[in-house]
Amino acid sequence: MNKLTILCFFLTSFVATTVQAQDLSPEQASGKVVFDKWCEPCHGRVAGGLFGGLGANALPGTSALGVKYKGDLPAVLEDRTDLVPIYISTVVRNGLYGMPISRKTEVSDTDLDNIIAYLTRPH
Repeated sequence: MNKLTILCFFLTSFVATTVQAQDLSPEQASGKVVFDKWCEPCHGRVAGGLFGGLGANALPGTSALGVKYKGDLPAVLEDRTDLVPIYISTVVRNGLYGMPISRKTEVSDTDLDNIIAYLTRPH
């Protein structure tokens, strides 16, 4: 790839990310920040070239959900449209299978409400 192609790719990615962030309410934007810190490391999306081409399946939470849903539902939480507030709250506070609980000293009630706003936003 030449330098211009690479530059165009990064500028396009930046503009797409900026536009997406502008479409979020303040609560949703705050929820994305908290999600990126506490949830994304296990439940996020990884570029396909990383981890030997495994992509998102290299992350434990995303991989586990991929196995569980077998393609019937998206494995990446940010792609889901079926999540409801009570489910998110229960799983975050109580854990589920291999997922640990999140204490209020880590994810406050306000943070959790913002994560819920982010994950349940219209797609």
